[in-house]
Amino acid sequence: MQDVWSSHEVWVFECLSCATTWDEDFEVRHSGDGHGNEAVIYEMKGQPCTTPWMDRSCPTCGGQNVKALSAVRGKQAEVPKARGGSDVAMVFHLRRMHAW
Repeated sequence: MQDVWSSHEVWVFECLSCATTWDEDFEVRHSGDGHGNEAVIYEMKGQPCTTPWMDRSCPTCGGQNVKALSAVRGKQAEVPKARGGSDVAMVFHLRRMHAW
């Protein structure tokens, strides 16, 4: 049995020659064979492409010295709001019941 799932990733690129930064969106297709092996295919605009950390050139200066960062590290992520006390109490109650 083969497991297939996909995810959306945003990568931030920085040219180390001219300091230009830009973002690129990727659809990532994961395929598992059920035996612990996994294949990953990156797609941009519906077409297969190389992994984000390989073969990138700067759109401004054409330089090949480009650093790739996943968007979580490259940009500030929004901090989730704290849950109320009743939600936390419910979690501890469920844990005591071994339901979660």
